Formats: sequence, structure tokens, C-alpha cells
Amino acid sequence: MMAETKPDSPGFATERQGVSKEDLHKEMLQRHKECWDFWKPQYDAAREDVEFAFTPDSQWDSWMTESRRGRPMYTVNRVRQALKQITNDQRQNRPQAKVRAAEGGDSDLAEVRQGIIRGIDSQIDAQRAVDTAFLFAVGGGYGVWRISTRYADDGGFDQVIEREEIADPFTVVFDPAAKKKDRRDARYAFVDTKFARSEFKARWPNAKVVPIDTVTESNLDWWGEHEVTVAEYWYKKAEQVEIVLLTDGSVHEAADLALIEDELAKAGITIQRRRVIERDKVYQCIVSGAEILEGPNEWAGKYIPLVPCWGELISVKGKDKFFGATRFAKDAQRMYNYERSTFIETLADQPYSPFMADAASIEGYESQYQSLRTRRPPVLLYKANPGLPNGGKPSREAPPAFPAALAQAAAISGDDIKAATGIHDASLGARSNETSGRAILARQREGDVANFDYIDNLSYALKYDFEILNDLISAVYDTERQIRIVGDDGAEKVVAVNRTVVDEQTGQAVTLNDLTQGRYDVSVTVGPSYTTQRMEAAEAMMQLANDPSPIGMVAKYGFIKNLDAPMLEDVREAARKLLVNQGLLEPAEGEQPPPPPQPNPRDVAAAEKDGATARKALAEAEGQEIENQVAAFQLGAQMGALGIAAPSQPLPPAMAPNQPPQGGFFVADAGAPAGPAPGGFPGQP
Repeated sequence: MMAETKPDSPGFATERQGVSKEDLHKEMLQRHKECWDFWKPQYDAAREDVEFAFTPDSQWDSWMTESRRGRPMYTVNRVRQALKQITNDQRQNRPQAKVRAAEGGDSDLAEVRQGIIRGIDSQIDAQRAVDTAFLFAVGGGYGVWRISTRYADDGGFDQVIEREEIADPFTVVFDPAAKKKDRRDARYAFVDTKFARSEFKARWPNAKVVPIDTVTESNLDWWGEHEVTVAEYWYKKAEQVEIVLLTDGSVHEAADLALIEDELAKAGITIQRRRVIERDKVYQCIVSGAEILEGPNEWAGKYIPLVPCWGELISVKGKDKFFGATRFAKDAQRMYNYERSTFIETLADQPYSPFMADAASIEGYESQYQSLRTRRPPVLLYKANPGLPNGGKPSREAPPAFPAALAQAAAISGDDIKAATGIHDASLGARSNETSGRAILARQREGDVANFDYIDNLSYALKYDFEILNDLISAVYDTERQIRIVGDDGAEKVVAVNRTVVDEQTGQAVTLNDLTQGRYDVSVTVGPSYTTQRMEAAEAMMQLANDPSPIGMVAKYGFIKNLDAPMLEDVREAARKLLVNQGLLEPAEGEQPPPPPQPNPRDVAAAEKDGATARKALAEAEGQEIENQVAAFQLGAQMGALGIAAPSQPLPPAMAPNQPPQGGFFVADAGAPAGPAPGGFPGQP
């Protein structure tokens, strides 16, 4: 798909000025030729690998097809199954973007940016773009997708960022001098598209068309008898930019400050330092072999928005070479097909060993004997000849012994395919010689590790993809608007960005969620998707739920929470409230804490009984103490009557010194004069 490149197209600025289109086109033609001279041999080999693995009737080469003309040529494609194991594993474990605030950034805005990137990444077309590129990377060693922009709707000017599929990666070529794996250092790139001559004229009615009879070797790649090649040409141009450091520590382009220089001066902010730097700007134009059809236009970002994804990429003698998992399994697959075809052919020949006959005996009946492979005649005729043994009757020869080595050779070739792809029986779900679950998992892990470089290379490509998206966010989402973002758990929400409000305290206008400011770094996290993690968490919670302690109750709630089934929301909420009321979960924000638990009536009765028993025991103890003191008082009185001195005894508690004991004894009148109590001790007052 060719990007829209009109002057008012989203993502593009005004047309580049000051460059001769003739010179630009001449430079483009030279670069286009250099790219295809460099990449075409590898593209041809990679395309053959992809066709070998995924298209029917592509595993028998021309020489073998000619040598086996008229004989069975079966294809038992075992390479495709191994490659699909790698690609489908990638679909279950999609790398995710992680955005962190850097210089001048804000952690909350980092979350918003991360949500925007995940929102773009979660679109089905965006995922398909990655899946297609990864399929080509595994099968042929190279895939690619692109980043583009478009208007959100026909009635406005808000733009959105998209990831687009490139169905045929062998139409995209990069600068041969680029060395970085993601080709971010490429100075130019091309995306070629072929148009029918009639379609080309309809789309660009004023374009030059080279007649087929005037096509030369120099422009043969551009003009065909029925087709015209049109290229989308991306290139970088280094331009000098003056930047300034302000006294508040911020750095800006000098051109951006010209309009607000007076406002900065009023705020006391002045320019502290200046310097000129060289910065790349990205341009794009649509070209034919004769002229520039559209553009050039300046791209909003600083990267060429084409993302390559490699299978295996190595540098040999300074030249990059790439290949996929198919390359080294092709010979083993060809041998397997040959051996299986020969096996079936030999097996089919067993019932049809040839007849031995005298030519005169079957004269006139040759067609009957020649059609024995396809027909089953009830009678075979021959001419009897008494002069020949057995009257010249034709006889069938004994069939040759079936070669068991064919089956063994096919098994060996099958093992060779497994070794070449790194995918063994356990990785494909088939039973092998492993019996324990641990051994099966270990063999599956061997298959994952053997091909992990493909997943790792995809993560590297996606990191570059996320950097392109992060760079474009500042330029594309630059107006006040509502944006859909996606959280870690896949939940969607809408946030307002670039919204200007007035601070009530200062009276100054401030911008909320300003996506045009600050720097942010992007990384990639690789692992199971959130859905897979939920399933694994539910399984772990189910095992913990057997615990009879409160931990088991919380685990049961966690199990219910991680289930993804309809009509479970009420069950989840009821389980949560139950645990909150029991004090095992914290109440949600704004939710009233649970009331204190009501005491158990049985416990209350037991406590009251224990209290009554304790009070009775205390009363009995106090009564016994009083009786002991009364007895001592009476004994003292009796000893005093006998004139025997008695030892001093303390009075009962709470008894006044001149007050006789109570509890059976009289109490003196409060108004009577104090005197010796009746029966008092001698010598006492």
C-alpha cells in the first residue's frame, strides 16, 4: 500500500523547497539501482525459501521434476509445521511497550504515552502487520512493516497514528550502507509498487509515460509492457538548526522562540547560550522512472517509518546476510519427499510385478497386458503354442523384495528436519521417548531456546517501532482532544490531552497532559499476554484455595477474579464484600468500613458466668476476713475480762477507731459522747 502524500496529507509538512526536482530524481535513480543490486540476490533466495515452506508444489526443483517425469512426486511438508510452531508461539507472547519519563518528562504522562502506544499496538490491523512480517522473517529471514498517519475522520483535522502491513517485504529496500540492525541509520529507503499502465494513467493523468518500444536497459526496471513501477522514496537530509539554552534550563530551537521573545523577557527568562547543530529531517516523495510524481514532503518524525524484522542476520566480509529457519531444512525436506515418494511407488508396484510372455503368445492382446495397472480384466487372453513350455502361457514374475531401508531413510530425514529447525516432537505436542512431565517440559524448552533468537529479533524491531510511535506522538497528538488509551490489563479509557485550564491560585493558564513537552524513553517487555497471566494466576489460586486458613478464602476470591466468563461480576462483588466484612480485604475507595463484629452470645454468657463466679469468690473472701477479725475482737474482749493483756489487733477495714464493729454489734449514737465501748479492753479510751 502506498502512502498518501498530498501536501495536506497527515504526517507531512509543506513541500521541500530549494532543491531541483531534476537533481533529486537523478539522485533517486542512482540510489534505487544501488539498493536493488545489493539486495536482489538475497531477496530471490529468501522468496524461494518462503515459497518452499508455505506454498504447494514448491519443494521439487526443476531438475528432480524432469528426472521423475511420469513417476510419483509427493510432498509431505514437515517444515511448515515447525515454522508455524515458532510463529504461533509469538502470537501468544506479544512484546509490550514500557515508557519511562526522561529529561523534563512526567511519570503520569509516561503512563498516557504508554497507553497511546498500547492502543495503537492492540489494533487488529497493527497486530496483523507484525504477524505478517514475523512469518516472513521466520520463513525467509526478512519481513517489514510501516508506520503511517491518517485523519481520524472526514470532518476534522485530528490525526491518528497507525501501523500498516506490508504484504510483500521484498518490495522494500534499505540503504546498503546502513549497518544497524533496525536500519535507523539508513539515509534512504524505497517501497516499490507495480501499477497497470491504465491504472497509472488514471492516478497520475499528467505523468510522463515511456512507451514500451523506447525502454532501454537503464530503465527496464521501471517500465514494463503492461506494468509501471512506482516507488515511494524516503530519504534524510541533514540541516543546520540553531538551538538556545534559556536561563530556566530549558533548550529550544531559536526559530521557535522568535514569536514569544517578549513574553520570555517579561518573565525574566533570557537566552544563556547558543549553538548550531546538524539534524536530520525526513522527506518522502512518489517517483516513477521518468519524474517525481508527488512531493517531496517533510515527514513529522525523525525516523524513516519502515521497520525491518530479521530472522537470522550475520555479517560476512562486511556484507549482511540473512536467512530464516527454512534455509537449512530444505535439503532434509527434499530427501524426505523423495524417500516417501519412492516408498509409495515401490509399495504400489508390489502387486503388479511384470508378466513374462512370448511375443507371439500375446500378439493382438498387448493392450490388455499394458492396462493391468489401471484396469482389472476378468480374463487375460493369449495364444497357445504347443512348442513352448506350458503352451506359451504368460507367467508373472515374483515381485522384488520390499526395501525396508526406504522407511529407515525417511525416518532419518525426518529427524534431520527436526535438527535443522530445532523443533522436536515434544514441541509439536507429539509423544516422544520422554515420559515424565518434567522431561517433556525440558524438551519443549529446548525447542523454545533453539529458536528464541527469532523472538528476540522481533523484540528489537518492536523497540524501534515503539520509538517511532513515541516520537510521532508529540507531533501528531498536538491539539486538545480526547484519546483512547489501553492499560496493562487491556482495559480501555479515554483521557483529555493538551487541555488548557486556568490555575485558580496563580491565575495562569496551564496545559494538562501536554504531550508536546518532555523526553521519554521506550523499552520492550517480553512475556505472556495479560490474558495468559490471568489464566496462570487462576490456576495458582485454585491450588491455594484448598488451604483452610484465611489465605485459602482470599485465594478463592483471586480465582474467581481471574476467571473470564459471563455473568461472574455479581459473584466477584459478593465474594469481595464478604472478605471485606471479615476484615481480610481492604474496603474500596469511598466504601464504608465494615462495622465491628457482633459478639457471640455463647461467649457473652460464658463471660458473664465467669464474672459472677469471680464476684462471689471475692465476696466470700471478704466475708471470711470480717469473720476472722470479729473472732479476734471477741477473743480480746474475753481476755480483757480475765485481766489478761491481749496483743494489739487492727480494727476491721473501714471501721472508725471509736466505732464498735458492726455485723451483730450495736452502733453508738452519733451524738453520744465518745467513751469506752462496752466490753472494751482495759486501758483503752
